[in-house]
Amino acid sequence: MPITAGVLSRSSDRKVTNLVSPDGKSAKGANSFGLPSGTGFSCPGATSFCEKICYAGKLEKVYTGVRNILMHNWDLLNGASLFDMTTLLDNMISEFVFETETQVAKGKSATFDFRIHWDGDFFSRKYAVAWAAVIEKYSNVTFWVYTRSFTGPVNVIDILAGIPNLRLYLSADPVNIAEANRVAADYPGVLIATVADTFAEARETIVDSTRKTYPCPENGKRIPLISTKGSACISCGVCPKGRGDVLFSVKKK
Repeated sequence: MPITAGVLSRSSDRKVTNLVSPDGKSAKGANSFGLPSGTGFSCPGATSFCEKICYAGKLEKVYTGVRNILMHNWDLLNGASLFDMTTLLDNMISEFVFETETQVAKGKSATFDFRIHWDGDFFSRKYAVAWAAVIEKYSNVTFWVYTRSFTGPVNVIDILAGIPNLRLYLSADPVNIAEANRVAADYPGVLIATVADTFAEARETIVDSTRKTYPCPENGKRIPLISTKGSACISCGVCPKGRGDVLFSVKKK
């Protein structure tokens, strides 16, 4: 979406979009939000593993337009008051709901699913409180998010856990998986999204054998990024619906 002064910018992501073009090739719905990645910006819980493989960070470097949108969002939110943060996020989600309702009224198969942080993370507890208020207000929207802000200098899980329309995933890797397992045990309903070199290695890191785990089918090349059936995430449904823990593989096998 174009950058507008004083307004947060949503992103159209083919993997997560809530509405695809008739030919199934492009995203027509802007249902995701991002911030610049890295410990110097919005990722206080970044690990050495995630910094090495971060696909979003690589996109920032390749595409100037993407970087500009993320920095615009960062400049608006970083240092803002709780009231201003909440107002900015509220206005953004209100616009998303209006656009989605308009598409549904036209007979389009748009869904009320919103991905928080396709890039970036919760950079402060105040920022998480602002998101919690907005998520709870828009109970007709299903939000999902992966976060590494459950250990290190910023921990937001106590703020976000238990919100009915939020699917909350601890974003784990070999560096922080032990803490992710502990936090997930303490907060029933909080899920784990873990990445390792292979799906098998990722599954082995989940210490509670009773937890349901799903290898990401798009990451494993079992479904396309986008098609006439919808985006990979919406057509799969595991993450937006919070069906269980999700596994990702660096080697895609």
